[in-house]
Parts: sequence; C-alpha cells; structure tokens
Amino acid sequence: METKGILTLQFGHYSNCIGTHWWNIQEAGFEYNSSDPSEINHDVLYREGLTEKNQVTYTPRLLLVDLKGSLRTLSERGDLYEPLPDPCKEKSRVEWQPGHVEVQSTSQYEKNQFHKDLEDPEKAEQVAKMTYDFDKGVQVWSDFLYARFHPRTVNIVREYEHCNENTPFDAFPLGTSLWRTPAFEEDFADKIRNYVEECDHFQGFHMLSDSFTAFGGLASGCLEHLRDEYDRKSILVFPVIPSHFPTTNDCTTAQSVINDSVRTVNLALSFNQFATHSSMFVPLSTSTRSWRQAGPGRNFQYIDYDAISPYNTSAILATALETLTMKHRLRASSNFCLSDLAADLTLHGRKAVAASLRLPFAMRTGETLLDNLDQWQGPLTVAITPNCEIGNARMMQHVCIRGIPTTRLKKPVEKAGSQRELPAYKCCTVQEMFQMYLSFVTDATASHVTTVNKPINVRAPFPRIFDAKIGANGDLLPEGSSRYDNTAVEKIATVSGLHNCSEIGDMLESLHTETRRIRIPRLHQFTNEGGGLERDDFEECLDNLFALRENYEDNYVI
Repeated sequence: METKGILTLQFGHYSNCIGTHWWNIQEAGFEYNSSDPSEINHDVLYREGLTEKNQVTYTPRLLLVDLKGSLRTLSERGDLYEPLPDPCKEKSRVEWQPGHVEVQSTSQYEKNQFHKDLEDPEKAEQVAKMTYDFDKGVQVWSDFLYARFHPRTVNIVREYEHCNENTPFDAFPLGTSLWRTPAFEEDFADKIRNYVEECDHFQGFHMLSDSFTAFGGLASGCLEHLRDEYDRKSILVFPVIPSHFPTTNDCTTAQSVINDSVRTVNLALSFNQFATHSSMFVPLSTSTRSWRQAGPGRNFQYIDYDAISPYNTSAILATALETLTMKHRLRASSNFCLSDLAADLTLHGRKAVAASLRLPFAMRTGETLLDNLDQWQGPLTVAITPNCEIGNARMMQHVCIRGIPTTRLKKPVEKAGSQRELPAYKCCTVQEMFQMYLSFVTDATASHVTTVNKPINVRAPFPRIFDAKIGANGDLLPEGSSRYDNTAVEKIATVSGLHNCSEIGDMLESLHTETRRIRIPRLHQFTNEGGGLERDDFEECLDNLFALRENYEDNYVI
C-alpha cells in the first residue's frame, strides 16, 4: 500500500505548543505489534531515517519556527543524530589577551524532572504513568516535549527573542520581511524540498500559524512559496489563537489599545492570505471570541481547564487536530487525500471552515452508543472556531468519532429489550449509527462520518484537566463515584468535526467590522518605517474579507 506523505509546518510559539501535544499524543499511541498493524497509518506524518551509526529513527515530517529563547534545554538539532554538548565541559578558546575581552554568556536552564526521567533508562518507560507539576513548571513548549525531532526540524529566528518586549515580533510585515531575507527563505525552502523529495507519493501540507503575531506574515510568505512551487498540492492551514493575550503590569491603556489593534490587523491580513493561497483554512481557539481581546473560554463538559494557560488550551486543540485529520491518515481510507477533504468542504469559494470538538465523549460504564445518543440533549460538539456558533442546518461537514468500538454499539438481541424498537438498532457499525443520528439532528446537511476504534492516549505529559467523574479508561463513572486523586485518565473518546456553514460568515463579518474601525496610519508597525503596508493593500484585504463573507449567504444551496 502506497503512503501519501504530508509535511507539517508550525509557525509561532502557540502553534508549537499545540504541535508538541499533537506529536506527544501520536507517539503515545504507537503500536509495535506487526501481526496486528494500527488502523492509523503513521507514515503519513512520520518519516523513517538512519543515524550515522545505522540506527533506525522514526520522527515527525515537520518543520517548526520559533524565536530565540523558546527552546530552553532542548537542542536545536536534537539528540538523535549527534550527542548533546555538555556546557560544563566545554572551555572557551579565546585568542586575544584576557584583559581585552569581555565575555558574555547566557544563563543555562536546568532540565525539569520530566526530561530528567526521560533520560534515565530505569524511569523512561514509566514516565507516562508518573505525575508532574506541568501547570506551574511549563514556560515554553519544549518543557513538555516527549517526541524527538530530526535535526532539520527546529528553526530559530535569532533576530527576535521570545517574550522580549523591547524587540517584539508582533506585526505582519515583520514576518513577510523575514521570509524575503535570502538567509531564511532559501534555507527553509531547501528543507521543505528535502522532505518532499523523500516521499514516494506526496499529497500536501498541514500548516499551523500564530496568525495574531508576525508569524502570520511569515506563514503567509511561506504559503505563497508553496503555492508557487507545489501548486498541485493541497495546503490545509490552521490559524491558531490563544484564549489569553498576556500584558505587562506597566502597559498603559493606550498601549493596550494599540496592541489589540495590531493583533486584529494581523489576523485580517493572515486570513486574507490564507483564503487566497490555501486549499482550506480552519481557525482554532478555545475562546468564544477573539480579534481585539479573547472572550471567555469554551465550556467543555467534564473538563476543568485553565483558559489562561497555553499548556492547557493547546492540549484541547491538539486532541481536535488529532481527530480532525484522521480521515486522510487511516489505512482503510488510503485513497482519500487532503485534496478530497478540501473539495468536499470548500464549494463555491467557501475556503474558511469551522471546527468543533466533544472532549471527552464520555459514556457510562456498560452503556451502549445507541442508548447514549438516544438520550443526548443539546449539541453534540462545542465550536472551537472563535466568533462562530455552528448551527444545525444547510452544512457540509466531516465528523470523526474516536474510541467507540463496535462492541459498545448496541445490546445483543437477547438483551436488547426496548432498543429493538429504535430505528438505529438496525445499524451494524458506529459509522452507520452516527450517520443516522446526524441525519436526525441536522437539516439539509451532507455529513461524512469517519470512525476510529482506538481512543486518544492522554497520559503524561498531557494536562490533568478531566473531571473526577471520568474514570481512567475515559468512561463516566457511576453516580456518586469519583476517580482517585492519584489516578490519571489514560485514554478518552472524542468527536470532532469540520463544518462549512453559514455561521462562518458571521465570524468573517465580525473580523471585517473590527478591522475596518482601525486607522492604520496610527500604527507605526504597519507604516513604511515599521515594515510597510500600503493603504491600497489594506483596503484590498478588507474588500477580500467582505467578498469571502458573501460566499456564506443563506441563499447558498448544497
């Protein structure tokens, strides 16, 4: 069976937080039984390689970009292909007289307990079952990274520093200018080409982008390059937006307003570029609304998470990514590609698509899926696209269900009782039952359903955000029972969807309205001195957003 590889690109710190959880989840779910291969074809997103010692490696087909200071104890080239240098044993070789040289050194970060245990052969196998205080200890995404990367994966922008307010990487033009520098563009383009040429069959790209910062401009520059060089390949873009924008204590009200405006313009410019050059883009956030300021966090039943913590919110979005991308990563659907997904969901120029998630999809111990859906009240999933409340009519949607085996579909005939009177009792698979359920709860909607038996593994370093009513196996415990404090949830079932619906027009209209109010000449970040954004280009961006919004009018017919 031929594998159609995908290259993943991550731009920005929040994108890398999500990506870190995503790669951790995937590697936690690896199966090594050759007689019973996994239903997930990991070769779609991973590549096999050899070290100098002919040791086989299996690493993500990934390129990520972040700023200086975001790695802390992680080596930029990783430790798979060469040993990490010991800074304590390295001696500085200075050719000049000591009295004429001023030596400056950066502070060395100490590895957290999680990474120390990973390096300890006696503890490495038990890491997933151990307890770590990530909520207080995580500063950057590399603090909770379990996966190991290829040497070409990590790309650091040395001109800017993570969380440095004196030289912020905060405006779209800074990102586009960085992409146009030969040192960055040529090196990054070469790495893309190397990954693509390794694949016998290559289908396209996943791209995660911090579109609220200059990384939106950097991702847009890369996206234009991909469209020029790989015009027949599909590009699925996920603009990601955190549910909290940190501010400093000495930030004045006027400066805060400027920061809000800069973020809004960045998002508008990014969305415009994604609509032009991507095959499809799916904005993701755990916040109800974004743009100038983040709104309240989405409410997920049986989850208690810190909406301010990137470590928490990125984990939720990572489970959505892991579920949403299943259709083109399954062995059973090897003929289904990114291009098919985009073709299904972007009719009539509707390139912006909304996403939703049910985390966890909890069933009571011993309960069947038929009983669960028959008693379900309210929406099945929660929207994770900001400023968008997904309706139940006139949609195209792809929905994936993970972690519900066929054995839990319905009761056997001899024990079915009243179940046999339900129309859904005739369903023989989880896919058929969900397909029927969606046909009952939606109107004039075309639904494509994908099912995966294997649940998502959420052991450490995944955050412990699940309610005590959820058992270690992801089931909802009996009334009055609760999980022991020292017991973590190990696996959960999820439902996630991609939806092309008219409500996306409301999201685009709100972004257009907020951006239209901003006076660009007052933002030095977008003037010619600050990086350059022509007034005509800004007006064209607004016109394009409005035109895209019109594609979602109610007179659209499936």
